Amino acid sequence: MFKLYRFKIKCRIVIGLIAYAISTTGIAQQNLFNVPSSDITKENEVFFQQQFNLAPVTGNGNTTLDYGLGNELEVGINIFNLDLYTSNGVYQNPHFLLNFQKGITISENYKIGFGTQTGLTPPLYHSTILIPSFSYINNAFDLDRWGKYYLGAYYANHAYAGPGDSFGMMAGVEYPLSKDMSLMGDILTGNNNLGVAVLGMVFNLPNAWQLSFGAQLPVPGSPNDYGAVLEITKLKW
Repeated sequence: MFKLYRFKIKCRIVIGLIAYAISTTGIAQQNLFNVPSSDITKENEVFFQQQFNLAPVTGNGNTTLDYGLGNELEVGINIFNLDLYTSNGVYQNPHFLLNFQKGITISENYKIGFGTQTGLTPPLYHSTILIPSFSYINNAFDLDRWGKYYLGAYYANHAYAGPGDSFGMMAGVEYPLSKDMSLMGDILTGNNNLGVAVLGMVFNLPNAWQLSFGAQLPVPGSPNDYGAVLEITKLKW
C-alpha cells in the first residue's frame, strides 16, 4: 500500500510539472549542447535547461524539464525549435515532446543510457501537424579528472530531423579545466537538420546553476548554419 501511495504521488507530481511547463511556455532530457549526457535526474529532483540557438538566418529556443523517478529513470517534457526570429518571416511549428531516459550502470566509470523524445507539432503558425520522434542509445565514460566522454547512435524521423538521414552517430566530451570550469563539445552526424557540432565552455555557478556557451559548426552536407549556442541549466531543484 505504501509503495502504491508513493507511486500515485510521483504520478501527480509529474502531471503537475507538465502542466506547469505548458502554462509557462518555457519548460522540457539532459543534454551537453545537443547530445544526451546519460546523467539521470535523481529521485524526486527536478532538472531544468534552457537553450538558445542563434544563427544569422534564424534563432530558436529549446527547453527541458525532467523529474527523477528513481532506479536511474527520468521523465519530462520538451519544447523544441521554438522560433525566436527568422530572416524570411516564416516561422515553424515548435515540437512539444514527452521524454523518457533510463540509465544502466555497468561500473563506476561506465554507464549506458537510452531514451526517446516523442510528441507533436501544434498548429501554432501553420496547419500541418507532425509527430516528431528522436530515440538514442549512448555510452558514457567517466574518467574523473580526465573528463567525461560519450559515444552513441540515434534514430530520428523526418518530422524531427528534416529531410536527409534518419540514422546518425553522436559523441561528446566534458573536460574539466578547474573545479568551476570545463571544456564541452558534442557532435551529431547526418545530412539533416540535426547535423551540427558545438564546441564551448560550461561554468558551474552557485546553487547548482550552470552557464554554457559555444560555437555551432554545421556538419558537412547538412543544411545548418554557423551560429552560437547559449545554455542556462539548473541541475537540481
